[in-house]
Amino acid sequence: MLQITRYHKTRFWALWDGSELVAVVVYKKGAAELLRRLAAQAPAATEAAAQAAAQAAAARQAQALAALARALARQARAAAQATRARAQPASEAGAAGG
Repeated sequence: MLQITRYHKTRFWALWDGSELVAVVVYKKGAAELLRRLAAQAPAATEAAAQAAAQAAAARQAQALAALARALARQARAAAQATRARAQPASEAGAAGG
């Protein structure tokens, strides 16, 4: 959590993120502006991370769908080949008998 305090016993102001010192500025107004800007950046970074995660999930879903499509294509080829194999002996028998 960001907070503004007097920097030790000086006339400067410190901006803290928890126990970590972020910046020391001359004027309290400057510290308040810096706090406002840093607080505004946090949601933007969170939004970018969420967007990247959504893109990664969409990529994984596309890969899964592509794998499913390949499996279905293999099944269709196998079914077509089996149909042709069943049809061949009947046509050969008809040709040999006639």
